[in-house]
Amino acid sequence: MRFISVIFTILLMQPLAFASTIKDFTANYAVYQNGFFLGNSQRRLNRPNNIYNLSSITESAGIAAWFFKVKIVETSKLRLKDNKLFFYSYSYDEKQKNKHDKHSLSLSKSNKLYNSFTKQYYPLSNNLHDGLGFTLAIMHDLKNGIRKLKYTIAEKEHLKSYFIKFISEENISTDDGDVKTLKMEHYDAKTKSRFTFWCAEKYDFLPIRINNIKQNGDEITLNLTRYNNKDVYLYLDEDNETD
Repeated sequence: MRFISVIFTILLMQPLAFASTIKDFTANYAVYQNGFFLGNSQRRLNRPNNIYNLSSITESAGIAAWFFKVKIVETSKLRLKDNKLFFYSYSYDEKQKNKHDKHSLSLSKSNKLYNSFTKQYYPLSNNLHDGLGFTLAIMHDLKNGIRKLKYTIAEKEHLKSYFIKFISEENISTDDGDVKTLKMEHYDAKTKSRFTFWCAEKYDFLPIRINNIKQNGDEITLNLTRYNNKDVYLYLDEDNETD
């Protein structure tokens, strides 16, 4: 009887493990700087085996493309182990008319983080991620019920700690109906910089809006316009706008 009880318990637990899996997706965003439309960004996730491949292509569009043409291609790979996502690799490739910026992050044979821009090695931590991949880590952790998030983000020139906490639940009107979101935020009191995410449970906690207020006061915003094959334009009122 004990053996049967153990087997029955395992079978009951299996659907919970599957429920925590993020499905492949394609998400399109409109990109703004200080309220001015800059261009579009598309993110794609595919998951061969236990490696999560998240790619992003961002290009200037509209009036902004008259003054400058830029294309940024990013690829982040994360490894799933014990129901947790770990950093695997990251690449960044930015092309403008007279500029080509390219760098990468990778794991060395000695199990350290290598940054091709700084040409330095850094120790690994369990919550280490890159600037693109950590958005997928947020989705995964929220899907698993975690509401206080801490990551070490490997940026171009240094490592930075992000403490992301739950602020409130907010409903955002879209072409796909009202979408309930969890508003999550990182705030640095020293630099006054702020990173805010509105993550929709309906889309596996995909951030449908991302707002980044930088130290110099510049504000970068990404608003979801399409999720897979469905338009999801956001209708934002004053209550949804960032303070």
